[in-house]
Amino acid sequence: MGKYFLYITGCDMNVSDAERVAGILNTHGFQATSDEKEADIIVAFACSVREKAVHKIMGKGNQWRKLNWNDSRKAVNKETRSRVSLQIQAKKPITILTGCILEQDKKKLKEKFDLVFDIKNTKLLSCYLTNLLERNKKQGNKATSYQCDLKNFDDYLSINPQYQSNYSVYVPIMTGCDNFCSYCAVPYTRGREVSRAEKDILDEVRELIKKGYKEITLLGQNVNSYGVNNKFQITNNKQISNSKLQKDKNHNTYYLLHTTKSNSEFVNLLNKIDLLEGDHWLRFYANHPKDFNDELIDFLAKSKHFCRYIHLPLQSGDNTILKKMNRHYTAEQYFEIIKKIKKEIPDCAITTDIIVGFPGETEKQFKNTVKLLEKVSFDMIFISEYSPRSGTVAAEMEDDVSHEEKGRRKKYLNDEVLAKSVLANNKKLVGKKVRVLIYKKVHPANLAGDKNGFFVGKTEGLKDVRIFVEARFIAPEIGEFANIKITKANSWGLEGEIIF
Repeated sequence: MGKYFLYITGCDMNVSDAERVAGILNTHGFQATSDEKEADIIVAFACSVREKAVHKIMGKGNQWRKLNWNDSRKAVNKETRSRVSLQIQAKKPITILTGCILEQDKKKLKEKFDLVFDIKNTKLLSCYLTNLLERNKKQGNKATSYQCDLKNFDDYLSINPQYQSNYSVYVPIMTGCDNFCSYCAVPYTRGREVSRAEKDILDEVRELIKKGYKEITLLGQNVNSYGVNNKFQITNNKQISNSKLQKDKNHNTYYLLHTTKSNSEFVNLLNKIDLLEGDHWLRFYANHPKDFNDELIDFLAKSKHFCRYIHLPLQSGDNTILKKMNRHYTAEQYFEIIKKIKKEIPDCAITTDIIVGFPGETEKQFKNTVKLLEKVSFDMIFISEYSPRSGTVAAEMEDDVSHEEKGRRKKYLNDEVLAKSVLANNKKLVGKKVRVLIYKKVHPANLAGDKNGFFVGKTEGLKDVRIFVEARFIAPEIGEFANIKITKANSWGLEGEIIF
């Protein structure tokens, strides 16, 4: 039996996609390995949303090619043909690339991989694996051809995944995005919004609960848009035509005309999932502020299983920059949403995303972001430095904030804003009893000066809690819930003791 290794970069959607690719590999008789050096097949999941992730894949591709593997294999990248001739060599491992990839990045990467395929076109992967197995049964080195009808795509979201965890799992409810934020590559890598059938989602979640999964996270590039486009449609991922864009002369950029969607279909789905009995947590992301309305807040306030946790990307606290980003809300509108959340769900942890150094961002505009972040007091801020993504509207703008200045702004937000807000919020939990999901044990051998080691659990708000357990007590189990009393707080974590 051959072995495969998965190398994943990017967001949790790539993790979920990897589980479905693993399901395909398993059905072809391959077995997973955690050691890339013993793999017969390596599948890398790229992310064009971040430049650093592309560089990471590039580096790994170069590294894999140097491990005395056969470099003579040619990359197979003819996804649109109805007949594919795959050059299979006797020597392995085979390297395969998929994920969230811009066409320009594909051109850079394809020479380093034997097969590059669109994540939606899993039929090409199945054809490749079938041909590979057939080739291995034959003698000699003569290449074989395999008939593969690529005119009809599979619905890859319907593939049975091979979950990587036995207690925490991702369930995609949609893919693609119609928002066209000016800096974002997702509409060009994943295509337009496509919602998964409600029945399929409910069946998968119901089965996961039955199997005892404790944490189920619903995924989508914009989950609030679930149900708007119910029919599965494959697109060619080409950039939206200029005829659909409007130019804003005041800010010298472009905006896609977009209307706010109702959350009704999404909330209806959440309500049906929430009614499923069991002892489990439910989460969902990513959200978009322009679509996050009172209906959703009211539901979460009364929900039985959904965690008191909301990730709501802000990106900037300055209205001019938000407009250039094509975000369709103002800083004031965003703050009104936060006020409603805190009023209706007082114990809700709120996190966000920020981009520093967007084209044209002045020091004053950066300080507007600082003011709003301090006003909200987030539980976590995920900060990234702007980098141009080829094919996006923002790539046409002058990247006029220096690398050094981007780094300075990121450091300031981390050290002077985030550290303070996290510490203040964490201190509020000291002395309180909370429920955590145990997900890791740190053994004494890995520690200096600690004889017993400790466990790590996460709260509903995704805050890590270090838990010390005396030898005379029964230790908690990985993947199980535990009741904890918080005893100590700092900026980057909590400490607590189990309540027996």
